Amino acid sequence: MTTRRTNWQSWLIRAVVTALTAGLMVLGPAPTAGALPAFTCGTQSGGSQGHYGHVSDVRVGRHVGYDRFVVQFANAGIPAYTVIPKSSAHFWLDGSGRPVTLLGTAGIKLVMHPSSGQGTFAGRTDVRTGFAQLLEIRQLGDFEGYVSWGLGLAHQSCKRIFTLTNPSRLVIDVPN
Repeated sequence: MTTRRTNWQSWLIRAVVTALTAGLMVLGPAPTAGALPAFTCGTQSGGSQGHYGHVSDVRVGRHVGYDRFVVQFANAGIPAYTVIPKSSAHFWLDGSGRPVTLLGTAGIKLVMHPSSGQGTFAGRTDVRTGFAQLLEIRQLGDFEGYVSWGLGLAHQSCKRIFTLTNPSRLVIDVPN
């Protein structure tokens, strides 16, 4: 027994599939690959001094073509931030000035101000990822309104930086 669809049934199926596909794209957690900003080199800044960033979580992820570091905030808005490339994986801890060397041969330093994780962040502060490019992340400090993180990289590279909302997140991608 064969079933034939009428024109209106075919139209309805196409409409439902289109609506569901559009809904999935809108509800997705991140921009589509085509919508992501380009990778750029050098020091980059953004955010706003008018937003106090209460860090609530940090995450890493491995994706096809890049590794990702995400800082999530408990409140709306992104604090001012500066992302500084480094030619080594050597950093200094805020406050004490104690040297620390992360895995890798290069690095990125992220500094956010005004920001703090005191009372809002209880996660790990040193993570060795096993990824191709982003080898280690470590909190360098949460001191006097400044939160800083070091990213240990396998080799020097450019980066892609963008923000997301609901919840507020700062995203740093490094190509691998």
